[in-house]
Amino acid sequence: MKNNLLLSLILLFSVYNLNAQSSSVYSRYGVGDLEFGYSAKMLSIGELGTTQLDPDHLLVSNPASWSVLNKTRIEFSFGYRGVLISDANQSNYTSETDFKGFTFGFPVSREYGVGIVTGLVPYSRVSYKAVENFKSSDELFPSYNVLYEGKGGLSKLFLGSSVNLPLGFSAGATLDYYFGNQNYLSTVEFENSSANVNTIYENNRRTTGFGTTVGLISSNLADDFKLDIFSDFRFGLSFDYLGNLNTDSIYTSTSLFLLDTISIAQTEMKIPARFKAGISFVLADEYNVSLDYMTQPMSKFSFNNQPDENLRDANKFSAAFEYKPKRTIGMTSLEQTVWRFGLSYEQTQYIFNGQGINQYSVFGGLSYPLGVDNTIDLAVQYLTKGTTENNLLNENAIRVFLGVSFGELWFLNFEK
Repeated sequence: MKNNLLLSLILLFSVYNLNAQSSSVYSRYGVGDLEFGYSAKMLSIGELGTTQLDPDHLLVSNPASWSVLNKTRIEFSFGYRGVLISDANQSNYTSETDFKGFTFGFPVSREYGVGIVTGLVPYSRVSYKAVENFKSSDELFPSYNVLYEGKGGLSKLFLGSSVNLPLGFSAGATLDYYFGNQNYLSTVEFENSSANVNTIYENNRRTTGFGTTVGLISSNLADDFKLDIFSDFRFGLSFDYLGNLNTDSIYTSTSLFLLDTISIAQTEMKIPARFKAGISFVLADEYNVSLDYMTQPMSKFSFNNQPDENLRDANKFSAAFEYKPKRTIGMTSLEQTVWRFGLSYEQTQYIFNGQGINQYSVFGGLSYPLGVDNTIDLAVQYLTKGTTENNLLNENAIRVFLGVSFGELWFLNFEK
């Protein structure tokens, strides 16, 4: 079965984006749309899962969750996003399919809850395309269109570990390396191109820097406080800190025969820290309910020491339900399937002329067993974001994530 892991590693480096631009121009601001979870499992529980202790999946929201890791495990996920973007007058549908990320982890000590996990996951994405028309009745000033296009974002490469603490608590921490490119293009296209030269203005930002994530998950409070109604009851906390990220910025213009570098600069991008908290409880050993909250003061974001007036503090609430049947001899694969669904509300970081952009989501998913320790995971999310009032945009989107989780017994020593 180790060949499954080796094959997965090969696949990770042979995947490319199949399409591009599947969001509104909101992602032009700050670092773009924030990402909270890369995997199908995480999407199907609202992307947070701060208190989840799941030995069958590697969750990146809280590194303390790796304390229950009992097998070497690799996971990766692919995602599809289709979005209908509307203003007061018209609508446009775009989509993209891409590789979301991967994680790899293994247990060092089950007794002490030490697990080592590494991975590459998204942090934010910039993805939009829009056209603005400028009509002129003056022959000296011809009509033209401006095409605005943005793509890229930030990714996070991390290495972390977990450990059991006294009183049944668990903790974890990671070292994070952030990197990525954000490309912003403005193309001026004249309707009478024979008499005028079209020009492309490009602002390319290359960002790198370090951060850390620390997390804590409590003991089973149902046992500690004799709460017989629950099989398990826990709370969890997680804190993501980013240092000031170094950013190289190049601004160029390209016309018919000329590529002109307008400016080159090195500066810093400041992204505020992210805090997550949650509680979860289990009923009858099979029904898991999770309630999670995330906040990130994006109003304090700055680029080159300049704040962005179109950003506010981001907040997210999610509620998820998971049915995980107890495994018994003779159960079929369908009877072992884990089912999930839930709801979330997100106050996004975007605000325009005093009008905040909010997002409402419904999501669900499942994990279908592929043998004893492997699963194929599916998640679907429908979301609506924004409004068509006040000359703003509304997004109605569907996201579909497909992932695979492989588990094997590697690196563990057994007494003979």
